[in-house]
Amino acid sequence: MTQRIERVDTIPVIHGMLTRMGVAEVIDSVFIPHGNWSGLSYGQLSVLFVTYVLHSLTHRLSSMESWVKEHKTVIEQVTGWKLAEKDATDDRLCRLVEVLGHDMEMIYKFQLQMSPRLISGHQLPTDVARYDTTSFSVWHQRNLQNGLLALGHSKDHRPDLLQYKQGLGVLDPAGIPILSETIPGNCADDPLYFPAWKRMANVIGSSDFLYIADCKAASLETRAGIAHGKGSYLFPLPMTGETPKHIKELVLNPPETIQDIILAPKSDEEDVRIVGRGFAVNRQITAQLPGGEIHSFEEQWMVTRSDAHAQRQIESLMTRIDKVISKISNLKPKTNETADSFQARADKILENAKLDDCLHVEVNETITLQKKYTSKGRPGPNSPFTTVEVRKISVQVHRNQAAIEEFKLLAGWRIYVTNVPANRMTLNQSTLYYRDEWLVERGFHRFKKGQIPALPLFLRIPERIKGLMLLLTIALQVLTLMEFVSRQELAKNNETISGLVPGNPKMKTPRPSAERLLSQFDNINLLIEEKRGSARAVLLGGLTLLQKRILSLLRMPEKTYELSFAMAKIKEAS
Repeated sequence: MTQRIERVDTIPVIHGMLTRMGVAEVIDSVFIPHGNWSGLSYGQLSVLFVTYVLHSLTHRLSSMESWVKEHKTVIEQVTGWKLAEKDATDDRLCRLVEVLGHDMEMIYKFQLQMSPRLISGHQLPTDVARYDTTSFSVWHQRNLQNGLLALGHSKDHRPDLLQYKQGLGVLDPAGIPILSETIPGNCADDPLYFPAWKRMANVIGSSDFLYIADCKAASLETRAGIAHGKGSYLFPLPMTGETPKHIKELVLNPPETIQDIILAPKSDEEDVRIVGRGFAVNRQITAQLPGGEIHSFEEQWMVTRSDAHAQRQIESLMTRIDKVISKISNLKPKTNETADSFQARADKILENAKLDDCLHVEVNETITLQKKYTSKGRPGPNSPFTTVEVRKISVQVHRNQAAIEEFKLLAGWRIYVTNVPANRMTLNQSTLYYRDEWLVERGFHRFKKGQIPALPLFLRIPERIKGLMLLLTIALQVLTLMEFVSRQELAKNNETISGLVPGNPKMKTPRPSAERLLSQFDNINLLIEEKRGSARAVLLGGLTLLQKRILSLLRMPEKTYELSFAMAKIKEAS
């Protein structure tokens, strides 16, 4: 008799979520394999790969084959599939991701089937949707620029590296992605937001949702297109062009009464907080649509001031002023340097620090005549000499108090534009909506440094990169759905859950993260005993009360972990 142990961990939970989502069925209905493809279908292999990514925290294709061998019995018991020896080789995975990423229209077709299934199956709210993009910097050689990997504006602050971009459209309140698109690294963000809105409207089945994005979405063309399409939006205006002028005019001479922006408490232990102030004004907007049609619509301009942001801006300004004054005061003139040259150097420091309006540099030059004796030795009354000019440059930095006070008055103010009328969106509501913009950013964080690592990237072919990002987006859907379902179950009875935080088991939360929930299933093992062609398996230790509760919150039965079997014929897991 031989004995061996296979780790179970989170594999049943992850596979259970993917099965409930119907990932395999949708992939198999959209992506038709070649006639010579055998073994696991595209959908089954995709489910297995996403399970592997979330369990092992890597997307490295070459490691999956050994992972499958190490968990072969567990996977077969959980899935009911019979795994062949070469079902999960890196060659088959490369072919899979290449097929999935070959045509962006096929990806959109998949999302058009997958996302509505998630919305209807889990009754996801579709009142608020968000969209944003980010860049993924890769360490590939520059000569590998291939239409997807390219040099461009890097949000990772690495303009020296090739990159590709990822667009992500998510639904509130859990940031569940319903749209994902992989974009060339040198593509501008601005033209992406309106097509993304149209695709999200197709996925949701209606344009009746609030579309929230950052300032790159606030172009007049995008706003007019959404308004013409009977959609709603909320965008901050970029702090370029005419916006600073509008803010100055509105804030210094407010046409409406300034009111406090109040943040409601999230729990009974928190107090009501005043986070800023502002007012709303209505503007009539006229724009030309791409087809040449003139469209007019009414906007609310939410002119708001964040107290915290204003404080940071003021502190930053005063720190910069002190540093620049110190730097200019310690500036030494060069040999034979004129006052004009010294003034130019001092003004350049002001320009680089963007403090031209707040500081003024005054350079004074004094010229004195001194005797310079031409003979050797100690000079006497009759020693020959010449008269030379000695220049002394002094500098003073003056603060423009009027400009500094004006900066303090305007600090922290932004304009948010929306075509939602005042009876449906107040100043307070607009602030609360935009404060949740981190929901889409959290997905990017999970891709870059979290549970779904897209970096470092080990693929080079554009189609494979696109296919990989599609599968990683499905993995993100798994995590966000887990959070949505568990939080919804807790909210039904106004409950909390504890025992998730290492070192603080009594800490309670009504909003557990998927990572915390999954971590409670680590170190679950299956003991397998084999003897004369038969086998039996036992789940060591069984499930704890906390694990059973988590399964209940995820709406999964406890039999999800009923992996024990006896006298079952199995294949050697060599």
